[in-house]
Amino acid sequence: MRCALSGVPAILTFVLAAQDVVLQGLTDGNYRFKDIGGQAYALSFTSDYSYVAANVTVSLDSPGLEYLAGVVMASGLKPNFAYQLKLTGNPSKSGMSDADDASNEVFGYRGRWWRLQPNPANSNDADYNANKDTPGYVYEGYILIAFFVTDQLGNANVRFAGNNSYHVLWRTDQRQPSQNDGLPLDVSVPDTTDNPAYDAAVPARQFSLYGEWEPTRALPGTLELPLGHYRCRLFLTEESFHDTGPLGGQWAVAMSAPLGFDIPTMESLLPLTITRVRAALNFAHPRRDFVWVSGTLQWPAGEKLEQLKVQASILGTTRSFTLNRFGSCWLRDGILQLRPPRLGSGNAQFSLRISHATLSLPQGSQHSNTLETPLQLTLAGQEYVGSVSTRQRRGEKAGTLVYDRK
Repeated sequence: MRCALSGVPAILTFVLAAQDVVLQGLTDGNYRFKDIGGQAYALSFTSDYSYVAANVTVSLDSPGLEYLAGVVMASGLKPNFAYQLKLTGNPSKSGMSDADDASNEVFGYRGRWWRLQPNPANSNDADYNANKDTPGYVYEGYILIAFFVTDQLGNANVRFAGNNSYHVLWRTDQRQPSQNDGLPLDVSVPDTTDNPAYDAAVPARQFSLYGEWEPTRALPGTLELPLGHYRCRLFLTEESFHDTGPLGGQWAVAMSAPLGFDIPTMESLLPLTITRVRAALNFAHPRRDFVWVSGTLQWPAGEKLEQLKVQASILGTTRSFTLNRFGSCWLRDGILQLRPPRLGSGNAQFSLRISHATLSLPQGSQHSNTLETPLQLTLAGQEYVGSVSTRQRRGEKAGTLVYDRK
């Protein structure tokens, strides 16, 4: 018998608004204390500054893309300073609880490799391929997808397109861009007089910065990630401009946040409240099993939903469904999409029937004529209690399994 409900916790998630990622400041690193032109900050600023006090939110607000795009909103960063945005993988060998080796490989093969163990250093595809399964070797894949520069106060509000695979950043007075490098970004640095971050009055300066193309990878503006779900970390990394002098830094990670996203990109997920999960069981013909999920969807006051999307992640075919107060519904590429005719803020009841579902009952209930109750189920941290009833129908044993929210 193959019936509910191991796959049910991931059946449905509703979509609404942008995905905001709040980064947290770090304190351990060889940090840079010079601006983009190499001017050192005041000793008082250098002594007191901490990324823990900075505020950085990355809002991913561009759905339907094969790369990440959105807005960086920052305050409390270093003034007139260049930062990299990096997608960094979570290799399982590092012991992370949210490890994702598949995502890690995508980033490494489309960006760069960092060998965490042994002998931490930059690496490459050949080294990774030769030693990825060797005990004691750990590789972290990452992509430098975008960069930005703060203003004289250390603030930024900039839009970015993460369809790049850069090696590092340069000023044009250090190195002239090649035809494969990114387009230069012109930056004006104001006079530093009366800026408390500086102890020297330096006249206004002009610079042009650009991203160096990572050889053999996608050209700037053309990076596309394979379709799928990704788990990684979003890094805000200091650009050091290959400065080997005092206070020059060494590409230290300034801030970080865990990140999960889908390609093509979607808006952030708005969880629904599942009040009941019911499965119809056909003991003789498991392929006739089907599952209903019902509950309540709620969304913030003041939000107007023009279109909702429901992501189905169990194996099965949607045969029928109903959502009251909603308009047209259709299924495309595993995404159930719903378009309400006129719907403002509030809530709505829903139910969804999924036929031909390939699922499994709790361990120990396989081929059993009677099931112990109550059965336990947890969806997104919420506990449910289950009960089962069986009956004979046209000579075949059938039943119903119901989980209700506690």
